[in-house]
Amino acid sequence: MEKQTNNTKKAVLIFLGYAGFALIACLMKTGALAGFDNAIRDAILSLRCGALTALFVPIAHSGSWFSVMPILIVLLALPKTRWSYGIPAGAATAAAQLFYQVLKRIFRRARPDMALWLVKEHGFSFPSGHSITSFLLYSMLIVLFIYYYVNEGRTLVIYRKNPKPTTAYFKSFKGTLAACLLCELYIALMGITRVYVGVHWPSDVLASWCLGIANITILYMVFCTGKPLVKEEIVYVTPCGKEIEK
Repeated sequence: MEKQTNNTKKAVLIFLGYAGFALIACLMKTGALAGFDNAIRDAILSLRCGALTALFVPIAHSGSWFSVMPILIVLLALPKTRWSYGIPAGAATAAAQLFYQVLKRIFRRARPDMALWLVKEHGFSFPSGHSITSFLLYSMLIVLFIYYYVNEGRTLVIYRKNPKPTTAYFKSFKGTLAACLLCELYIALMGITRVYVGVHWPSDVLASWCLGIANITILYMVFCTGKPLVKEEIVYVTPCGKEIEK
């Protein structure tokens, strides 16, 4: 019964995420969001000052594919993080790229007036590629931080037939909480800064977050759903062929 309830909650999150995106997309195409977009954008642009601009411009740039790639390369290159973090994070980033590249070409929404831009951009506006990339990548890291803390580094469920436990996780609740809050703060700041630098409408960001909610739920189900291995089930084989448990 509990498993069925959890699956229902996940299905609801997926539905709400995609339905939220569809609703925003429909309202955007009909022009019904013009008042909302202008009001929120103007409020954010009114905050512009030298100090915020110096802080927000680098953040706005940091969600690009070229900025994310070094993080993925490091996670995939290090043996301790390759399977535990690199593969899930890579899957999340690839999903973001697929969705926003396709959807931008479908909706072809123009960006705000170039006179407002603080950074150079190209292509279409809807949805925000930087926002969905940061949402999925850092939400995936949040999922992993919590999973490994709760399960003491045991392998992700997707690797059940070929266990790949990790020691690269936060051992304390405070460390896990701090890491998760920093990731959440970054996700929020990415959305705000993309509007602040003038290259996105607020609804671009909201639509990206809706897609992010649906897709991170699916990724969670793929990598983490199911019964994790108990400690005694994690068996290692030495070079001599002897099986040991850790």
